[in-house]
Amino acid sequence: MFIKLALILSVVLQFAAAIIALSLVKRTRTNIAWWLISAGFLLMAIRRLIELLQVYDSQSKLITGMLSSWIGVLISIVILLSLIFIKRIFNIQKQIEELRKQNETRVLSAILKTEEKERQNFAKELHDGLGPLLSAVKMTISAIGRDKDNTKFAGNAEKQIDESITTLREISNKLSPHVLNNFGLLKAVKSFIKNLAIIDNPVIHLNSNLENKRFAYNIEVVLYRVVCELISNSIKYANANNLYIDLITNEKTISLKFMDDGEGFDTSLLDREHKGLGYANIHSRIRSLNGSIHIFSAPNEGVTVNIQINLI
Repeated sequence: MFIKLALILSVVLQFAAAIIALSLVKRTRTNIAWWLISAGFLLMAIRRLIELLQVYDSQSKLITGMLSSWIGVLISIVILLSLIFIKRIFNIQKQIEELRKQNETRVLSAILKTEEKERQNFAKELHDGLGPLLSAVKMTISAIGRDKDNTKFAGNAEKQIDESITTLREISNKLSPHVLNNFGLLKAVKSFIKNLAIIDNPVIHLNSNLENKRFAYNIEVVLYRVVCELISNSIKYANANNLYIDLITNEKTISLKFMDDGEGFDTSLLDREHKGLGYANIHSRIRSLNGSIHIFSAPNEGVTVNIQINLI
């Protein structure tokens, strides 16, 4: 009697396990390894059912015994195949992990190169912009000590100091735009566009519903830098007539769409390490916010960049 109850319980548990395994097939994206494992559970449940029938019907022991043995062989084959496919899954996961590490290395390299480029630009701004002005101030002050009529030199020194302050403010604004910190992303972008020294082309069209909305500091800084980078790229390299910028937000996301009608380029160049450093930097900035970025371009077809960042 005890053996019968144990077998009945075993059959129930095996079928329950098979049902649970089959119910998880969709969650595993119908992976063949999980199909085989589910089939193995189902065959084990059937085998337990045959063993239970043997207890109740002793006359059919030979047939049910042979059937149980063949099912056992089939279970072994199914489990072996499932392990082979599981091993393949582990190999794929290993390859994905290696690719992830390679991408992290490339992103880090792009960030370091960009930081070094920014340092060089900063040094150049100080050397070429502020350096000559301070040298001129020094020479003017030296001349004041040698000349009896100091009025003219004092006036020149004051003008040069004012110009130095203005230049220093411009350099500081490039490093950390006060408009962005004080008034938000939209006004900072408008200020950047307004201060661009564009004589003819391109014409910049800005469309946005941000108004005075504020976002997390890192989101505003990243999007501001990305917009500036995209505009600068188009002005320097695209020979475009028009730039179109859409900054749109809703309760859940903020999106940036950038387009130009310039020369475009082959996007396969972005996959090469020595090309597209600016876009590699943009990618790394957006990934730092867990955002998505898609770049579409072809020779003579302009550039379209779609960026979306989740706010919640």
